[in-house]
Amino acid sequence: MIRVVVVDDHPMFRTGLIQAVTVDGDISAVGEGGSAAEAVELVAALRPDVLLLDAQMSDNGLERIPDIVQAHPDTRIVVVTASEDENDIARAVEAGVYGYVLKGTTGSDMRSIVRLVNKGENVIPKDMFGRLMGMLRNKTSPDEGSGAAKLSKQETQVLQFLARGLSNREIGECLDITERTVKFHLSNTFSKLQVRNRVEASNTARRMWPSLEN
Repeated sequence: MIRVVVVDDHPMFRTGLIQAVTVDGDISAVGEGGSAAEAVELVAALRPDVLLLDAQMSDNGLERIPDIVQAHPDTRIVVVTASEDENDIARAVEAGVYGYVLKGTTGSDMRSIVRLVNKGENVIPKDMFGRLMGMLRNKTSPDEGSGAAKLSKQETQVLQFLARGLSNREIGECLDITERTVKFHLSNTFSKLQVRNRVEASNTARRMWPSLEN
């Protein structure tokens, strides 16, 4: 049984979403709330597998995501929103969400998304990836004299997406390359930057491109 908490400030939508994701019997709604503050409390109390969170509530769901991720990393967050704004998508991905889906998503698709996220998959629509990639290209130019000079153009792109929290599969989808190619670029990047793992590479990338923190 996959345990979910649903937080949205519109009661009718929240009720409909709960009904939609629980209809097959393998997903259980163990809690619900109407504010970002309640989301923090519910996750702390119930430790759900998945949190379905509206990002545009009056107390700003996006701003609470980093705190939830840090305190409860085992709870996987899916933002359910009407916003297709690139900045919102980027903030959510940076904060560590596993999914970013629009409120027009069908009940069947939502159930599939919950199952995928519960397995550790990331779910963000490809068209949103395209817009996110365009925004990153505009935002991230390397600092003078940084280690970025050692990297090829594609290694740089892969590293920037890694620092944004994307998986190898997602990076491959963004750049239209295979996961194997992503791994190859990461191996070269780790060697060139003299880092041992993804965490060290991400930290190095944020020092090289301070705008990745914004």
